[in-house]
Amino acid sequence: MKKLVFSMAVALTVFSLSCLAQPGGGERMKQMMKDSLQLNDVQVDSVTAVRQQFAPQMRDIFMDQSATPEEKRAKLAVLTAQVRARYKAFLSDDQIAKLEAMQQRMRGQMRRGGGGGGNQ
Repeated sequence: MKKLVFSMAVALTVFSLSCLAQPGGGERMKQMMKDSLQLNDVQVDSVTAVRQQFAPQMRDIFMDQSATPEEKRAKLAVLTAQVRARYKAFLSDDQIAKLEAMQQRMRGQMRRGGGGGGNQ
């Protein structure tokens, strides 16, 4: 479970930061969520707002050189639970599962050096 929470947090941060950092990345990311997850505009904007709210906190945790991996996992678990709770306000469980799967794919692409965009 700890590994899953940590992976979800890593995926969320990588996905958010990589997509938003690319030219036009924010719009591509929104369209990908609409297409892949069948989200409406309000849901896409809500997901984006949640990610933007939590990404700096997650980035700070990753950059904290004084924290052990276990401490980072614990802090990320708290943030990930908060993110999921926020998602539950406007996404179905199925949509949340699909979003998390998409984030996992994006994390895999980043590990392979494939960038953050695209829908594969």
